[in-house]
Amino acid sequence: MDKKFIAGVDIGGTWVRVAICTADLNEKNIKKRITATLKENEYSISNSVCQILTELLSENSITKGQILGIGIATAGPLNIEKGEVFNNANLGFRVIPLKEPIKEKFPEIPIYFINDCNGSVLGVHFFEANDGEKDNLVYITMSTGVGGGVICNGHLLLGKEGNAAEIGHALVEPKSKAQCNCGAHGCWEAYSSGTGVRNRALNALQEGKLNAGILMSIVEKDKSRITAKEVFQAAREGDELSKKIVNDCVFYTKIGIGIVNNYYDCTSIYFGGAMMKDKEQIIPQICKQFEIDPIKFTTNHPPKIKLTKYKDEIGLRGALALVKYKIENNSIISKLKQK
Repeated sequence: MDKKFIAGVDIGGTWVRVAICTADLNEKNIKKRITATLKENEYSISNSVCQILTELLSENSITKGQILGIGIATAGPLNIEKGEVFNNANLGFRVIPLKEPIKEKFPEIPIYFINDCNGSVLGVHFFEANDGEKDNLVYITMSTGVGGGVICNGHLLLGKEGNAAEIGHALVEPKSKAQCNCGAHGCWEAYSSGTGVRNRALNALQEGKLNAGILMSIVEKDKSRITAKEVFQAAREGDELSKKIVNDCVFYTKIGIGIVNNYYDCTSIYFGGAMMKDKEQIIPQICKQFEIDPIKFTTNHPPKIKLTKYKDEIGLRGALALVKYKIENNSIISKLKQK
């Protein structure tokens, strides 16, 4: 009856994941559940979290008093102090309160918030990084957007408002016509995210300079069906336009990695996110570049390039790790101040 547990939540534009685990975060003790991200109103997400967590506790005969803390990793921007998401493009509402409605249902349990990519790098740090890479570690997600989390000299980098390592908005192409969702032009995200790949493919189709017969056959001539998935598939089948878009995606990812390594001098970079479903068209080229000829993109010794083995669950594991590190007063998050 005295056994203690940690709860973790990962909130994304498509899925909400919730887990509970014994306080030691033993792999075999993780109990998890996934549900679609509801967007009916600004309280839909918090209501889902409370419902799923309540069900997990009941199913596993765990009381609220046994929970040491709830870690919440969420797509941002995020106000850590208020526990609110603001100005997010994928969660449905301008302001999404999380802390207050969840606190109302679980009043005695500490709740800790973190940006999803910062959470993911904590997940990599605890669950899979080896001792030689833990102190200087980067996680990069290539999904709807491009985001990152950075541990440098043994500390999670946060910045003045918790938005450090917004690496997807590094400028990789000055005077570019490719517009990012942030409103700027030439961001890494505009070239290498799923959204960027789709948008650039549609723009290239509009220009009509490259043959896209294979791509249009795949989507049965319906441009609205084009996503990064179809572009990568068409590239594998030899589509001229799609090969150009995929090659650009890889090239600008090399530039992005070079920028990250020049700024943070990291030992290893772990990749995750939905774009890794087409990893064979991305990762081998990147590994070859930084093993054979890194100087084209970075002046520092190149990092090891790896994939997180936990795929879409790395953010959830990061939320669990966040609570464990808070309980232990781990120096890696010593600057993460929350009430």
